[in-house]
Amino acid sequence: SYTEEIITHSSLDEEDVLPLPYMFREYKQMPVLEQVALNHCKGEILDVGCGAGSHSLYLQKNGFNVTGLDKSPGAISVCKQRGILKTINKDFLGIEKMQFD
Repeated sequence: SYTEEIITHSSLDEEDVLPLPYMFREYKQMPVLEQVALNHCKGEILDVGCGAGSHSLYLQKNGFNVTGLDKSPGAISVCKQRGILKTINKDFLGIEKMQFD
């Protein structure tokens, strides 16, 4: 049981309300489309807008070299607490010198 929902904001001024458990779901709880996308990952992976890091965590546990990127310091803090090894607290446009597949 949870008492709060997460409200996200984008640069398009769109607001999205997410139930807290959604941010901490396991692979088997993800929609099929997300599972298919995760199964096609390869190489050096950048998880853009990683949130609480569910995708990054799954990929990392399966041996992939993944970096979680989010401009929210709170999201990056949660990722680190969950054990994600590589994180970046920046806007997507702030990483132009890095290379990912």
